[in-house]
Amino acid sequence: MFLKNCWYVAGWPSELQGEGVVTRRILDQPVLMYRNSANEPVAFLDRCPHRLVPLSAGQRIGDQLRCGYHGMVFGSDGRCVHIPGQETIPRNATATTIPVVERHGIVWIWMGNAAADADLIPDLPWPALPNWEPSYGYTHMAADYRLITDNLLDLSHETYIHQGTIGNKDEETHAEYTGQ
Repeated sequence: MFLKNCWYVAGWPSELQGEGVVTRRILDQPVLMYRNSANEPVAFLDRCPHRLVPLSAGQRIGDQLRCGYHGMVFGSDGRCVHIPGQETIPRNATATTIPVVERHGIVWIWMGNAAADADLIPDLPWPALPNWEPSYGYTHMAADYRLITDNLLDLSHETYIHQGTIGNKDEETHAEYTGQ
């Protein structure tokens, strides 16, 4: 079970360069992303609506994606624009797009069902500040995301677990801090 109606970090803007695509698994869903010719990030559920083959197994042609199974071509808005051997394109021939926004030097994605509201993106200006050097990269952890969140939000363990790095040794512990 995941929190879906909120913004998640999907990647760094520098990852969405060139003519390729980036694939990720976000909230246990396969996601495909790229930057279109208008320099905007685009995200799809990485599944062709026809036979559920990963769109990433196909080919990117400019702003469009060609499925590697039957050659259906989808525009960056998800609508099918070409079906080989067929002139009529059904209205429901649409790949699932996912709201994605670039803000604060981060690519954010909305995996929820409710309408995405970019005003709900957390105010994290530091990665985009000229005097701030972000640490790009990823740390993959074989752990439930709730345990990682709990670890990052519960600083009472810092004194004891992280004695040699960020722990505060003999000073007042976070667990005993009164705010005075």
